[in-house]
Amino acid sequence: MKKLNLFLAIAITASAFTSCIGSKEAYDKSKLSGFVATQTKQIIRDAAEGSTPGVDMGKLVQETSAEVKALDDKMNQVNAEIKRLESKIASTEKVEKEAKAEFERSNITSVFFALSSATLTEAAMQELYRWKLALERSNSQYNYSIVIYASADRTGSSKTNDILRAKRADSVKSFLVKLGCNASNIQVITSQPPYNAVENIDRRAVVGISVK
Repeated sequence: MKKLNLFLAIAITASAFTSCIGSKEAYDKSKLSGFVATQTKQIIRDAAEGSTPGVDMGKLVQETSAEVKALDDKMNQVNAEIKRLESKIASTEKVEKEAKAEFERSNITSVFFALSSATLTEAAMQELYRWKLALERSNSQYNYSIVIYASADRTGSSKTNDILRAKRADSVKSFLVKLGCNASNIQVITSQPPYNAVENIDRRAVVGISVK
């Protein structure tokens, strides 16, 4: 690198002096001291002849080219390693995303209500208990929240169904809290999805999780 810097410095100096001293007359009129003038002339001659005293220009060019090639090879290696790591990260992220999705799919259940009712049946309470027990046994390290989706069938008015869905969600949430779930970690959604052809299917609350 020192040799390269020397070569560049000599080239730049020669170019600068050549541009400043365009002719012998201009040079003779310059106010440089005799010593500096002599050194300048020597630099100009060396530059014109394509050589510098004490420096093998051919060898310098070869060494410089070798250094540049070595740097290029190293950079190619670094770029290849970066691509490999990026590919590995992308693959890991894909696997992680699929694992989270599978964890969510594996921990979902539904409980059903009687017509116009928001009271949990014994079967519904048993199902919620089974669901919570299975979730705890999964030993997942994921940070997740519990989500309750409450629905109502089309037999009631829009206002009546709004109230009914909220009550059904509250019944499920209250029971889960009694089972030990953190109330602040339970999200309730009562917006009505499209109605099903079979009305009693809509008289339900779906309980699942959402990985954060």
